[in-house]
Amino acid sequence: MSALSGGWRVRTALAAAIFGKPDMLLLDEPTNHLSIGAVLWLARELKTSPTWEDRIIVVVSHDRFFLDEVCGDILHVSGVAKRLTQSHGSYSTWAKRRAEQQKAFARTVELRRAEIAELKSYAGHGFKYGGSSASINKMQMKAKQAEKLEEEDAEQAEELAALQEDVELPLHLKAGGPIDGFIIQLRGAAFGYPGSAAPLFSGAEMSVDAKSRIVLLGENGNGKTTLVKLMIGMLEPTEGEIKRNAQSRIAIVNQHHADQIDLSATPLEFMKSKFPGDGSDAHNLVLRSHLDRMGVPTLKQNVPAYGLSGGQRSRVALAAVSYVEPHVLVLDEPTNNLDLESVAALADCVERFEGGVILVSHDQYFVGRVAKEVWLVSRGMVKQVESFDKYRANQLKRLAAPITPVDIS
Repeated sequence: MSALSGGWRVRTALAAAIFGKPDMLLLDEPTNHLSIGAVLWLARELKTSPTWEDRIIVVVSHDRFFLDEVCGDILHVSGVAKRLTQSHGSYSTWAKRRAEQQKAFARTVELRRAEIAELKSYAGHGFKYGGSSASINKMQMKAKQAEKLEEEDAEQAEELAALQEDVELPLHLKAGGPIDGFIIQLRGAAFGYPGSAAPLFSGAEMSVDAKSRIVLLGENGNGKTTLVKLMIGMLEPTEGEIKRNAQSRIAIVNQHHADQIDLSATPLEFMKSKFPGDGSDAHNLVLRSHLDRMGVPTLKQNVPAYGLSGGQRSRVALAAVSYVEPHVLVLDEPTNNLDLESVAALADCVERFEGGVILVSHDQYFVGRVAKEVWLVSRGMVKQVESFDKYRANQLKRLAAPITPVDIS
């Protein structure tokens, strides 16, 4: 097991759990480290196998496609209201219903607060300038109506906060600006580890520019992360060459980026340790402003990292990556352990990023939002495929094909 990659270790753990056929199967982020093909297989197994028809499956996951395929009921935990609610239907159904609730409730609050302001203005006008006793009585009535509405508003403040607790602040990744021509170029690149019988891949031809949106797909162990390391210069090819624009900056966000933060340090302290500058108040103000644009508000900037959620720590790590203003952003399984709303916020900001993007991910929602080019690392080759939808359809077709018995005699 120690010699296996994270993806194969997860597959082994899942194999043991499924083979055991428990009465209740608990899956905590089961798709982390898996390839898209493996995620599709797991979803099909849990959805169609007779084994699970009369057994309970409980899933914690940030993968929208996986949840929609597997789950028929959604349990939502509200940290604000300290409440657990159950809804029948898919995740997409629940998310649509919740968005409608948020919109309707926010509109109700908006109208009520506008009415309070109007009533107070009317009452205040009367007391300020005087008037008949009838007018004064009417204005006092308006003031009492305003007080009653304010009490109602205060009573529903928790409900409003509970509905809004999943809403993520937007992120704004800084980019290095336009660069003409290629930033990274692979020419007949190959790589093999010492002692291996054959290279992981060979003959790779690829160009990355400031407008690229590339996703690397393939099974675990085929060399996706190795290819990324070659692109950013952490490894050198065993054959061919890799050229990089000397004027460009390349930044990487990997699946462990949030775990590399000192948990005892605040976001501001972390940024100052990375970018000390001249230590002036002006420099600290620049760091604070950057954190704020990354969705880490002032109140959170002085909270030790151990008191932040995983999504908030990811924002701090992304702030450090973004501060160098990269021309190419490399995302290696960036969604692992993010919640659903954080994944959507990350997709939004990557779409707006004014530079090239190279992505390694199994999250079908995230890939579908971000990727424009799809490259497959498989069978010793790196080749471009038509689209992500075509790749996914091919994977589903392979799953539907009958299994050919293997002769082990």
